[in-house]
Amino acid sequence: MKGRSFGLLTALLAGATLGQAASQVPLAIETLAAKADAVVHGTVVRMSCQRDDEGRIFTTVHLQIIEQMNSRQRGGTLVIVQGGGVLGRRIARSPIQPTYRIGAEVVVFVVFNSRDEAVTLGLNQGKFDIARQPETGLATVRNPFHGLAKRDDPRAVVKRALGQSKPLTLAELKRRVRRAAK
Repeated sequence: MKGRSFGLLTALLAGATLGQAASQVPLAIETLAAKADAVVHGTVVRMSCQRDDEGRIFTTVHLQIIEQMNSRQRGGTLVIVQGGGVLGRRIARSPIQPTYRIGAEVVVFVVFNSRDEAVTLGLNQGKFDIARQPETGLATVRNPFHGLAKRDDPRAVVKRALGQSKPLTLAELKRRVRRAAK
C-alpha cells in the first residue's frame, strides 16, 4: 500500500510540475524588451546561495557585463537575485526558474524590485543561453520559447508547434531588443 501511495504522490507532483511549466504564456522578444528595466549581455562569474531572515533559500548570480543593450548604467557587474537554490542538503527549485552556471555567457532581461535588486523578467523566458559555433564563431541564443531547442529538451515539441524552432543569432536578438526600445 505504501508503494502505491508513494507512486501516486510522485505522479501528482510530476503532473503539477509539468502543468506549471506548460501554463507559461510565451512572451515575444519585443515584449520582454519593452517590459525590462535592463537587457544585459554578460558572463556568469559567481553565484552564491543563502537564507533570508524567514529561512527562505535564495541565490545571487553575478554577471560580468559585456554589453548593456537597454538599461540604466549599473557599472561592470549586474547582480541578479532569485528564489531557490541549493544550500547544503536543502534544494528549493521551480521548473520555470532560470538556471545559471558559472562561466556561461547569457543575455538577461531584468526588472528591479522594490529593494532595487535585479530579477529575471518572465522567469526562464528572460534568460537566453549563448552558444558559439567553434568553426565559425557564430553566436546563437535560446531560451524555452525562442531559438533552437537542445536535443534533450522536452519543450522542443512546443517550440516546433509555435513555429519557434529556428536558430536565433545573438546579433538578431540584439537588433530586435534595440528596435523595441525605440
